Amino acid sequence: MSLSLIRSHLQTAGAHVGDLLWWTLEEARVTRNRLEEVWANAALSPTFLPEPPTPEKALKTAVREVHAGRQDRLIRLGKEGDGELVFAVVEERRDGTGNVSYQQEARIVLRRLVSLRLDSDAPQHEIVRDVCDAYERLLSTHTPDDIRRALVRTLSSCAAVTLRDHGGVYWVPSPYSETLRQLQAAVAGIGKSRLDLVPVHATPEATQALGHAARSALEDDLTALRTEIESFLQSPPDRLSTLTRRLQTFEDLRSKARLYHSVLQVQVSDLEAGLHDLTRHVEGLLQAKAS
Repeated sequence: MSLSLIRSHLQTAGAHVGDLLWWTLEEARVTRNRLEEVWANAALSPTFLPEPPTPEKALKTAVREVHAGRQDRLIRLGKEGDGELVFAVVEERRDGTGNVSYQQEARIVLRRLVSLRLDSDAPQHEIVRDVCDAYERLLSTHTPDDIRRALVRTLSSCAAVTLRDHGGVYWVPSPYSETLRQLQAAVAGIGKSRLDLVPVHATPEATQALGHAARSALEDDLTALRTEIESFLQSPPDRLSTLTRRLQTFEDLRSKARLYHSVLQVQVSDLEAGLHDLTRHVEGLLQAKAS
């Protein structure tokens, strides 16, 4: 079924309640400068961007990429700390009788406080060269995983509801339509990627289905918070900031519940009561800390 046919079935005379969306990331490796450019052109907040690439992240990502699919060579973390990150290239041998032996062939070293350049005791080793090449590229480049995390972070700020257990398809309520279309424009500027939107209008079936999904998402968030606060009651965290942040989380969830109620008539009074109860517990812990 084509996307235009799906849209034709969902577009009715009813009020616009939100949008269904999914995305495809293709040729989505992008330099930091390019990502900042497309983000700014789409008028999106830079707070949703991934952290800029770092030498440590570039090396770890390069190691994962080069290691993938290799059968006879392993790349193992040898040391991380004291300003130094070290990986070892190891040959694995099996003699057919059940014995396995290992022989280290090379070291790859990043000395954080000295240079961005990688050092090795075997610079001509094939795997070392591959890691170094990938590292140089990744020093200024974001991966598709970085882009995916930026999309999820942006959608979280739009009170998005995940419609599949493992993500991939979301519903975003209509008050965030402008931000969603800005995000669509940004994704279109990254390689051959795209973000597809299908407007959803008010019908009894749509309201019921989306209301159920929205309430389930709220209940899952509330259950996770309740479990965390119960652990706090048993063993209060050392930092007051941890408790203060939870109060902000409660307020954010309360605002989301009220938004879903206004758009989809989701019943949230019992959820509000649960949030009130958790807020009371956290405020009690804060008072105990202060005294």
